[in-house]
Amino acid sequence: MFSQGLSLDQAPPFSVILRFFLTIPLFMFLVSLAIFGMDLHGLAYWDSPKMVAIVHLLLLGVVGMAMVGALFQMLPVLAGASMKEPLFHARWIHLVMFIGTLLLTMAFYFEKFELLHPAMALLLGSLSFIVVLMLFKLLSIDNKTPSVIGMIISLNGLGFGLLFAVLVTLTFMGVDVGFLPSDLRTIHMHFMLFGWITVLIMAVAFQVIEMFYVTPSYPYIIRKWFPLILLTLLVVQFPFYIISESMVHIFDMLIGMVLFTFAVVTLRRLSQRKRPVADTTVWLWRTGLFALMVAVVLVAVMTVVDHPLLLDSAALLFGYFIISIVFAMSYKIVPFLVWFHLNAKGVLECPMMGDIIPSQYTQWHLWLHWLLLVSLFGALLFPLLWKVTALIFLMESLLYGRNLFGATKIYYTLKDKGML
Repeated sequence: MFSQGLSLDQAPPFSVILRFFLTIPLFMFLVSLAIFGMDLHGLAYWDSPKMVAIVHLLLLGVVGMAMVGALFQMLPVLAGASMKEPLFHARWIHLVMFIGTLLLTMAFYFEKFELLHPAMALLLGSLSFIVVLMLFKLLSIDNKTPSVIGMIISLNGLGFGLLFAVLVTLTFMGVDVGFLPSDLRTIHMHFMLFGWITVLIMAVAFQVIEMFYVTPSYPYIIRKWFPLILLTLLVVQFPFYIISESMVHIFDMLIGMVLFTFAVVTLRRLSQRKRPVADTTVWLWRTGLFALMVAVVLVAVMTVVDHPLLLDSAALLFGYFIISIVFAMSYKIVPFLVWFHLNAKGVLECPMMGDIIPSQYTQWHLWLHWLLLVSLFGALLFPLLWKVTALIFLMESLLYGRNLFGATKIYYTLKDKGML
């Protein structure tokens, strides 16, 4: 099961991926502190500097670290594209991303906008290098599977997202680039959220849903065309922000249809798995996909009923979808890598995959995650509950960190006991 379509002999060192995943709980903790530090009035405005800081702290520090770490793992393993000196590249990219994300967050949160220049230089430099390096490797592959094509498309989405990040920064400095600043921010976020992150989730799902959960393959049309359709819609859409606002909404609906269909098909595949027991990761996938479906429905309803609460709810649900998938993937990937690398070293005491992170701890995390969703909707209606939301997310960060560091401890405790 684990070797189907994989090149495990080219797997990078465990520490390459580990450094990215172990940073995620820290940024979750910082997100919680940032929410605690805001006044309740400010939390109601998405475009306030502090909210911009929190959104980027979440998307770059939590989701971005997960996505980049996943790319380092998938490039040689799923795509069969070896990378020279992966540990060296992972070290400097992780460090630069880490510092850049902190500087960007401080620039907006504390309104020290002079920090934007070094922050943008660090983030654009590291993420642009990832795009160029990994695209070069992936495009040189002869046999491109749907997952490989999905990774290529997601990296192009990241490239577009970075381009519009530059344009947003220029408008912030007073330069007229032909778009309204609010439209530029929307385009930038759409490319980052849909063109990069969501397409990469699709690329991962095409492989890991079937591999880890023993399900039927995705329909050919979805595996082959959905990532390309999603990015194409985003590329064709952005000129219409100048030409026709009504066409922008039509493209939004088309993008929503792609996302909704992907969610429905993935839920269907999870219901068809050959192992009937649903572990925590199955429920995290289900939870995230249901959140995505509801978010799409709310955006559709906005075409009839224009209410800010609908948009806020859709945005929170989409973020919840992404975080849910990050948790689901990491709870499969990290134990698998611990198990794989210990077995590769010939460690006789290597635990079974299911024992590396105890199921009771992941179950507690799932309950906390469900509670987080309840508190998010409560906070939209009663702003005082934002503090409760921050507390729940803080508890999630601690438990999630405990689970990942526990798995890491098993690896470093046993790695020198191998026969090979």
